[in-house]
Amino acid sequence: MGKLKTFQQQIQETVEKGIAAVEEQHKALAEKSFGYVEKVEKEAKSYSIKTVQDLHNEAVGTMYESIRTFNKRLNEYATDILSKVEKVEDAVEDAVETIEDVVTEKKAPAKKPTAKKTATKKTATTA
Repeated sequence: MGKLKTFQQQIQETVEKGIAAVEEQHKALAEKSFGYVEKVEKEAKSYSIKTVQDLHNEAVGTMYESIRTFNKRLNEYATDILSKVEKVEDAVEDAVETIEDVVTEKKAPAKKPTAKKTATKKTATTA
């Protein structure tokens, strides 16, 4: 059970790191967006709405590509952990079967050799 707990903790830590990375990326993306809006506000003539939208979409695309990469890595990690858990589970099942076989063999009563009865012929005696 200790290994499963360790796997669970590793997954939890990985997800937590992923959430923190997404949050950081989201904040960075918002900062970029606000920076573009600020520039547009100051230099309205040099930026068109289309330019700002394109820059925003590029930043959003980059952020979500990072999230997809994280998700792919998390999936690979989870697959690896599940593979290890399945191997442990298989080993436990094999051990249980072996133990059950041994217990069954010990519980079965040993067959005692049966004594063969010899047939005795009755002879008729006449008086």
